[in-house]
Amino acid sequence: MFSYIGYITQEFKVSELKSNVLNVVLQSDTKALDEVVVVGYGTMRKSDLTGSISTAKGKDMLKAQSFNALDGLKGKVAGVNIFSNTGQPGGESRVIIRGISTINASASPLYVVDGVVMSNFELLNPNDIESIEVLKDASSAAIYGARGANGVIMVTTKRGNAGKGVHVSYDGSLSIGKMARKIDVMDANEWMSTFKQGLENANEFQGKNFTTDLSQIFTDERLFNADGSPKYNTNWQDEASRTAISHNHQISIQRTGEGSSIGAFINYTDQQGILLNSYFKRINAKLAYDDKPTDWLSTSANLLVNHTWGNRTSDNPYGQGALRTMIEQLPFLPVKLDGEYTQTNIINTSSILNNQTDPNSGKQGFSPEGVGNPVELLERMQAMQYRTQIFGNAALTFHLMKGLDLKTQFGIDYHNNRDANYTPFTPRPMINQSSEGAASANNSNSLYWQEETYLTYVKDINKHHINAMAGMSWQEYNYTKFEASDSKYIDDFYGYYNLGSGTNRPSVGNDYDKWAMNSYFLRLAYSYDNKYMATVTGRYDGSSKFGQNNKYAFFPVSRLGLDDF
Repeated sequence: MFSYIGYITQEFKVSELKSNVLNVVLQSDTKALDEVVVVGYGTMRKSDLTGSISTAKGKDMLKAQSFNALDGLKGKVAGVNIFSNTGQPGGESRVIIRGISTINASASPLYVVDGVVMSNFELLNPNDIESIEVLKDASSAAIYGARGANGVIMVTTKRGNAGKGVHVSYDGSLSIGKMARKIDVMDANEWMSTFKQGLENANEFQGKNFTTDLSQIFTDERLFNADGSPKYNTNWQDEASRTAISHNHQISIQRTGEGSSIGAFINYTDQQGILLNSYFKRINAKLAYDDKPTDWLSTSANLLVNHTWGNRTSDNPYGQGALRTMIEQLPFLPVKLDGEYTQTNIINTSSILNNQTDPNSGKQGFSPEGVGNPVELLERMQAMQYRTQIFGNAALTFHLMKGLDLKTQFGIDYHNNRDANYTPFTPRPMINQSSEGAASANNSNSLYWQEETYLTYVKDINKHHINAMAGMSWQEYNYTKFEASDSKYIDDFYGYYNLGSGTNRPSVGNDYDKWAMNSYFLRLAYSYDNKYMATVTGRYDGSSKFGQNNKYAFFPVSRLGLDDF
């Protein structure tokens, strides 16, 4: 078998060879060369590209049964590194394209979905993705100006064109997650043995004469037998974790008729976390409609509504988060004792003489470090996140003449985010947590809109191929946020739903942000005989973020290409 990228694979049977020499001439795969890929503001033939663009198909991304749109992209595109910053269900990912190109600013790429810039891309339902193109270098990403400096991820979502007639399909997946590896920690008997060894070391190397009879120290009858042996042996990693069962369901209805098509997609996702009480759920609906009412006009509309909610646990391995306490909590403590969650401050120990033969030698007491109960922290503390997104666009395409189109498109990306946190009231203080209840909540709204109008011209003249585009864009972003917190609650009745019921003076704050852009852009791609290529790209950006006397900046790029193999 002989194969190479861009060429047709050829196979030969060794048994049919007539000589020991085989001459093979690979032929260009014209189908692959004529494949159309999505670029900024239009499409281009793959053979005409001078920039670096990689493509991943949506069906390939779903093979990993990922719940995050970025998880399915891992390993699919060269030069794109995707890191999971957290093990939280529905957690964010960090994407780096061809290394970090900035020191102080964000290194995240620009996400463009169906021609509209989208934020919080990781919340997008991966089942809705038809394909992803990644613009990785300056030549391909320059059409987006400074915002494309870290690369651009172009996403095309599914629509109604699934063949003639009505096509109804269901896609579902079920996954099971467990903690891959647990830290080998001491059980209760090993802990007691180690404690006894510590007493013996103190006697031998520090001049002490402690008793090594543990029954004289560990006298708490709730936790220890009369001989000082522990009554309980708790593996806190087992108690604070679980076998997570996650499932995903998608129903797609696609219809194509004469000149029009419609697609409706509904999705439900339930992702459990390995730690107790951590989860992420998503319900998603998408509607896409395309029509060509006349020979000179095409229309399209796309609407996506996405709502997610989930409870998060602390990622902090320090302090009193469950990630730390499930490792450090004492193994001889049960999860609950007399119906109450345990923690280290309930342990009663007895002091012993520094010299067991001298009653006047003074006494040494033993008390463990304050460590909270990881199961209690996971079960009782709430850190809820609610995210609602409305995303969509509508476009008109005027076919002015053969090869010449004028497209105008309006799109929005609206987000409503709400966080609600509550530490329960309890008469027994949780270690390093409020003993009288504490609640906080914040709500933010953001609205991004863009209007873009551009001309595209595609023409073949003998061996010459021209693909030209020029247009203009207006964009605006508005953001508001309000937050409040209070503490000292008398019970858990209201939780975070009534911050005013706390007896402390509430703390409040707010935030606001707004920016706008006006841009003009063009691209000219020329190829001769599918061998010699040239691309010129330029974008003239005006932004409210720029300095007062320098509101506009020009970002040009040119590139030559040769395919002479």
